[in-house]
Amino acid sequence: MSRICKNIVSKFLVAIFLLSVSSSFCQDDIKATLRLDNFLNESCKTNYTEITSEAVKNILKYNVFYITQETKNIYGEKEKQVNEFIVIDNGNQVKPFERIKTNTDLPELTSYIREDFILNKESALHFQTLLDYIYPIAEWKPDKREFFFKNGKWYFLRDAYFRTKQGFEITVDSKGKITHICYKMKWDEAESK
Repeated sequence: MSRICKNIVSKFLVAIFLLSVSSSFCQDDIKATLRLDNFLNESCKTNYTEITSEAVKNILKYNVFYITQETKNIYGEKEKQVNEFIVIDNGNQVKPFERIKTNTDLPELTSYIREDFILNKESALHFQTLLDYIYPIAEWKPDKREFFFKNGKWYFLRDAYFRTKQGFEITVDSKGKITHICYKMKWDEAESK
């Protein structure tokens, strides 16, 4: 009987020891988390601003935000690192716009276009303004922007390399409603003006 009691007592003591050790580790994790949170609060600053342009409001169904994230005092350096990005709030979640890699279909962007928006001569400049907001051209690149309509499609030139044009190709129906958006890294000569 004493052997059974000894076994129960030893298991009980081991259990208490394990609980106390694990709770002391948890307290260290809480303290470390607080220190890390303080470091991030001191070193990082994030701001967001809604883009309230008429082009954005009249073409897209959802709100668009410009986010700036500054990081400073990393590795003792005085400079700050700035990350900037643009997101859309579709009512359920905040998402970045689709990333352009090579020839890229953009079905999400197509789905964000308002049902009543018509792309035509009068609205093409506004559409280009929208593209400037959501897919800005790097400041160091020369301004090669232009747009034109040809063979039932709108082309919004964003860049050019060695006579190769690249940009957005927008397919519209007979009424001007956007049915497909893609980014093309190279336009065929027949597609150019």
